[in-house]
Amino acid sequence: MAVAEALGSEIVGHADLHGGMSPGPAAGLRLADGRQVFVKAVSAEVRARNHAMVRQESAILDVLPASVPAPRRLATVENGPWIALVTTWATGTTEKVWTDASIAAVVHACRTAGEHSAPGTLPPVAERIFDFDGWARVLELGAGDDWEATFAGPAADLVAGWDRWTVGGALVHRDIRLDNTTVDAETGSAVLLDWAYAAAGAPWIDIAQLAADVVATGHALGQQSATDRAYRLLQALPPEASRFVVGLAGMWCIRAATIPDTVMPTISAWRRARSAALRPLVARLIDDLRASTRPAPSS
Repeated sequence: MAVAEALGSEIVGHADLHGGMSPGPAAGLRLADGRQVFVKAVSAEVRARNHAMVRQESAILDVLPASVPAPRRLATVENGPWIALVTTWATGTTEKVWTDASIAAVVHACRTAGEHSAPGTLPPVAERIFDFDGWARVLELGAGDDWEATFAGPAADLVAGWDRWTVGGALVHRDIRLDNTTVDAETGSAVLLDWAYAAAGAPWIDIAQLAADVVATGHALGQQSATDRAYRLLQALPPEASRFVVGLAGMWCIRAATIPDTVMPTISAWRRARSAALRPLVARLIDDLRASTRPAPSS
């Protein structure tokens, strides 16, 4: 009722939507005036952090330039412990795995967003990045297997100082995942969803995060294709983008090991699987990055 009042039109139909990381309902609504809108809601009694993130995203959507490929906020409704965000409907679909077409569409959307300067109300991206000391903490806890024993040390060295080399003034979404996008197959365009982590940072960050997600989520042609596509994306970016992907893998690894999720218990397994899927790419990136810093042999 409160959502209908805020929108000024009766709700005449809805479709429940599933997926994402928020412990609350999400739905597509059909309104009596012909509009289709998206709504998501969360209770502070279930998870206060996600409740605050909905309010945070509401404020961010209000300051995004119209040319950014993002939904537009229509209303934010609070009722007791509940908060609901209503946005315009994003055309297209959210696929289960990446394809070459969806990668191309989302890369274009990320570049379009990154061509904008971040609105002044957004914080530096370092305030939106968490647990990027993951590989160093893995070493402190003790390597869990031979792969970590071999690569966690070099990975920690490469990620060090991330708060300096991620700095920039570009608009950064900071949470690019397949389930945070829709792709319109007819137009080849994409919309970026869930802007709660938006910040000011280096313009390559979103495409680096996209590369990591291609591997972690998977590609329609298989895992080797996912790794190859991600590597190709990173080769067109500054070396810091590869270091960022190494940091993401460490972030997911340490979070899976140390942060149990009592509200959504599957998240720990999800994080562990993502870090494991990235291992072949991370090993290749570490080798590349270390080779680029080795002195050339004397003649």
